[in-house]
Amino acid sequence: MKRRLPDILEDMRQKLLGRESTATWSENASSAYSATVEGLKEFSGDTLGKTAARFNEALPYIERAGYEVTELEVGLGLSPKVVPHLRLKELIDDEAKLALLEETKDKRLVNTILGSLFRASAARSKLNFNRFHFSDIELELSILPTVILKFKPNEANETGTTAVTVGDEKI
Repeated sequence: MKRRLPDILEDMRQKLLGRESTATWSENASSAYSATVEGLKEFSGDTLGKTAARFNEALPYIERAGYEVTELEVGLGLSPKVVPHLRLKELIDDEAKLALLEETKDKRLVNTILGSLFRASAARSKLNFNRFHFSDIELELSILPTVILKFKPNEANETGTTAVTVGDEKI
C-alpha cells in the first residue's frame, strides 16, 4: 500500500529529530536520509508523472492566456516539480481572462494556474524597479505552486533612454 506524503514527511521528521535519545546526531541524520530516499522512491515517480500530465492539460490554456513557454525544467526531490518558464506574448483583455477562468472552473489546477498568472500580471504592472523591467515568469508546479516574476536590466539606447519590449511592441 502506498503511503501518503504527510506520513512520509512525519516519518522523516521523527527520524531527523531522533526517536531514541541514545542515538547520535549522525545516526539520526543517516536514519532521516534513509527515510527520505525511501519516501522519494514511493512518492516522486507517481507524483512527477501526474504533475507532467497536469501541465500538459494546462498548456493550451496558458498559451490562450497570452504566454509562451520558453523553457521547461523538472526538479527531482522530495517534492518533485515541473517549472515552465513563460514569456508574455500578448496582453488579453479582462473579458477574455474571465472567459478562460469560467471555461476552466471544473479543472482546478488549470484554473489555479491561470488565476495565478493573471494576478502575477497585475502585480508586475505595479512593480517598478529602477533600471529593471519585467521579462519572464517561472511557474513552479509542485505541492505548493509558486509564481516567480523575473526582471532584467534595461538596455540603454543611443539617446540614453531605456527600451522595454512586450511581445512585438517596444514601450
